[in-house]
Amino acid sequence: MKKIYLLLSLFVFIFTSCETDFDVNANWEEVTVVYGLLNSGIDEETQQIKINKAFLGKMDALQMAQYADSINFDEGELVVKVIRIKNNGITDTIALDEVPTLRDSGVFNDSIMMYTFVNNNFLNSDSEYELLIKNNITNNQVSARTNIVSNFDFDMGAGFPFGFIETWIPGNPSATKFSSTLVTWGNSSDNGVQYQIDLIFNYNENDIAKNLIYTTSVLEETEIFEFEGDKFFNFLKNELIKDPLIERKFLSIDLVMTVGSKDLKTYRIINEEITGIVQERPQFTNINNGIGLFSSRFTKTKKGFDFADRTIDYLISIDGLDRNFQ
Repeated sequence: MKKIYLLLSLFVFIFTSCETDFDVNANWEEVTVVYGLLNSGIDEETQQIKINKAFLGKMDALQMAQYADSINFDEGELVVKVIRIKNNGITDTIALDEVPTLRDSGVFNDSIMMYTFVNNNFLNSDSEYELLIKNNITNNQVSARTNIVSNFDFDMGAGFPFGFIETWIPGNPSATKFSSTLVTWGNSSDNGVQYQIDLIFNYNENDIAKNLIYTTSVLEETEIFEFEGDKFFNFLKNELIKDPLIERKFLSIDLVMTVGSKDLKTYRIINEEITGIVQERPQFTNINNGIGLFSSRFTKTKKGFDFADRTIDYLISIDGLDRNFQ
């Protein structure tokens, strides 16, 4: 008896470890797969929602996954809208555009369909947002709701210096004592329950602008993070090769904070790698008549932080970082 495979085409970066049980002997039914995170950050104007479908067939699953029509709805098949529901009950509706998109090659066909709209002050914290998807051919309808994460900001001002060296004596590297820099954000987020910080180290290498990204783990139930000097400089040593022909110059530090919602946190926890004896994974979705995730996150960027004087001294010294910073 030939095997019948049911395969979901999902975002590889977050759905890879998701396991969902289906009855392969049941009659085929339309299953809509949604992944969308609304982001009201100032640099996040274009919003993207990925919508595709599960498929059923008698071929090898990996072979079927290579066909675009196995994972994508046909162009014009779906009508996708996002409705803003304000606290006073007033609603606004925006229709999403279909945007054919190519992604990096992998298990599934490279061609996917994204559904997009431009924020233009449509996303704000005093409203709830409902996603509505209607299939023009089958009349199947899918929906989901989310609140918006917004209003997040760091507590540090633009002139805040990052200091990673407490004691530094040129010619005596054994006397070096590292220090830490605290990044704080107070109680400024709205609907956010998890945080992740990217510290972006901007520099020139032989007059070419480059950067390195030092990323924290996901943070919860806190309003502060401590960047430790020894760990940060070990990161730089590992990422920058030692070469006397390469001349480098430090430019600045940027911070990028991504704040996630409660549903996004739940989804992340459920889809983390299983390390225990019990291998079964609970299913989580907040999509009505479909599967996946419709939620929100918020991105905040602050640019142009500098290093404190002793940290600069350590950075440029051959007794310090020793990576030919000038």
